[in-house]
Amino acid sequence: MSPIMSQCGPLRIVVLAGGVSAEREVSLESGACVAAALKQRGHRVLQFDTAILALHEIPRSTDVILPMLHGTGGEDGTLQRGLGRLGIPWLGSSAQASALTFDKVATREVLAKAGLPVAPGLALHSTASGESIKNASRQIGYPQVVKPAAQGSSVGISIVDSEREIEAAAAEAARWGEVFLIEKFIAGREVTVPVINGVVYPVVEILPAARWYDYSAKYTDEKTRYEVAPKNLPANLNQIVLSACKACGVTGISRTDLRVDSAGKAWILEINSIPGMTSHSLVPMSARARGICIGKLCEQLLLQAIYRCQVHQMPVTNAARSRNGVR
Repeated sequence: MSPIMSQCGPLRIVVLAGGVSAEREVSLESGACVAAALKQRGHRVLQFDTAILALHEIPRSTDVILPMLHGTGGEDGTLQRGLGRLGIPWLGSSAQASALTFDKVATREVLAKAGLPVAPGLALHSTASGESIKNASRQIGYPQVVKPAAQGSSVGISIVDSEREIEAAAAEAARWGEVFLIEKFIAGREVTVPVINGVVYPVVEILPAARWYDYSAKYTDEKTRYEVAPKNLPANLNQIVLSACKACGVTGISRTDLRVDSAGKAWILEINSIPGMTSHSLVPMSARARGICIGKLCEQLLLQAIYRCQVHQMPVTNAARSRNGVR
């Protein structure tokens, strides 16, 4: 335990939520949930929408910042570069790690180079010809997943079962960025694994009523089911996830999504550097299985973020120093 853990009074916390990405509404809900949980623990919390206010308008009396901005502008390194200039401690991965994991093509390359399992796939530019797209689609084989290289929450994703579907799927993916990915669809179990400050939390298996865990299954379909710490998972699943997080440099709170095929092999789909924290999100669900409420979890992580700034002699505001025993 760090020296400040037992000396902490109420923190002045800014929760960043909202923004202008396709995931704005989910971000606002994540922000509201963690803000309410931290207020219940006695902290002074300001929810700050970056679509309305600029980062330099964050009060200088702030002790620590908790980013809950999902998607473009929040998880792609842009926000992290801005936070690094403020001199206020904040929780999360570096700008470099955030930019990497938000780019599915770049992430695949890093993971594959590290010898970690990713599905066969090909990246194409949004201006690719129809024939180039069809050739890539045939090369990957069916069924396949067509998705933007840089989006989250299943935005712009399609499952393609035959060549006649590829044109519409490619057009949808291209709406959301300059590069999209055609990837082999891995049939099997869908699981997600939170890693919090280097510690693997209980696996959550996702059991959607539909064919796959799309936007509707995530946020509106009441038939989607979840099982925490399911049985009969690959013995090396946690090690795969830890290795993936290490290869990509993610820290703080992350969530790695995977598929487990019928042969029991795990395949990495993506790494989320700012996963959802709504009342029905997967990281809080996993933490509850360990007896940790989301308010306590965030509080501990924020305290550690302040302490790391002091240990590594990073710039820390006077407010963070004086209010939390950091000298």
